[in-house]
Amino acid sequence: MRNGTTVVGDRIRVLTTAGLAEFRGDFGALLAEECQHWLQELHWDFHEVSAAVTSGLARGSLSGRVSYVGRRPLAYCYYLEDEGRILLGSLFASAPERGRGLEEDLLGEVLAEVQGLGRPSRIECQTLFSTARDADRTFARQGFAGGARLYMQAELERPVRRAERRWTGPGRCRAVTRSDLTALAQLIHQSHVGSLDAALNLTYSSVSHCRQFIETLVVRAGCGPFDTEASCVVEVDGRAIGVLLASRLSQGNGHVCQVSVAAEWQGRGLGRLLVERSLRAFAAAGLERASLSVTLANRRALKLYEQLGFRTRRSFAAHAWLRPPARLELPA
Repeated sequence: MRNGTTVVGDRIRVLTTAGLAEFRGDFGALLAEECQHWLQELHWDFHEVSAAVTSGLARGSLSGRVSYVGRRPLAYCYYLEDEGRILLGSLFASAPERGRGLEEDLLGEVLAEVQGLGRPSRIECQTLFSTARDADRTFARQGFAGGARLYMQAELERPVRRAERRWTGPGRCRAVTRSDLTALAQLIHQSHVGSLDAALNLTYSSVSHCRQFIETLVVRAGCGPFDTEASCVVEVDGRAIGVLLASRLSQGNGHVCQVSVAAEWQGRGLGRLLVERSLRAFAAAGLERASLSVTLANRRALKLYEQLGFRTRRSFAAHAWLRPPARLELPA
């Protein structure tokens, strides 16, 4: 019992291919349910992620916990080591088991394991793909720092309105090429210096990490197929001053993965220009909606997205932890 509620399936074991063998096809059924859930909840096609989880278990590059009754898995949570940090992935429970504390049990088990590994010294998680009701409290109890984020969507049924105040700067907008990746990494890193996003996400901590992030989006389709038409880089005198990277999350949903504007060009309408251009490209391709995520503390970006028709679809959080005596310092 927990808080007067019976926890069904309170047996938890290490998530490995060998351990899952006895569940036969039932774990595949749980993953299939997860794919359907996130497609309905976020309009996000999760099949490639699900296949990567299965493949990662087979290769031994993923670990985690699974809760089960008999041979039926009820919920799972996995993690992987990536570029000097541990990333927690899905925290998902089958529909009948949600709201009973099952996901929080799994998360507690996983956090206890990864914090006890001794390496690497950093752990991160974004809870967009979590069915837990109270994951934030579990993270806080384990010493994680966090920041609220929003997953937002805009319907594209109507023509995208043009901004009342247009960008007045010089330069030209063109397609993103592979030769741009280093320059764009520098731009994205610079635009995040001192931000809450940079504190909570190692991706933005250095130019090299930003370069790997861009390669994941552009070359390896790490957030769905890269959308060349909806993506754009703006340059002045051969220097990139703004970029938007976009992808397709599902047949009808285009996603704004990253928007960055050089510090000296911010506040002049360039970010609006980039997002509007992307929305028009999505609409021209026949997509029904566009999505993006934003940190709640980034009030300027949030205001822009709301003006362009984006509305919150789901609230979640970014969490990070450094092994003591190191301490995560968040911007004021």
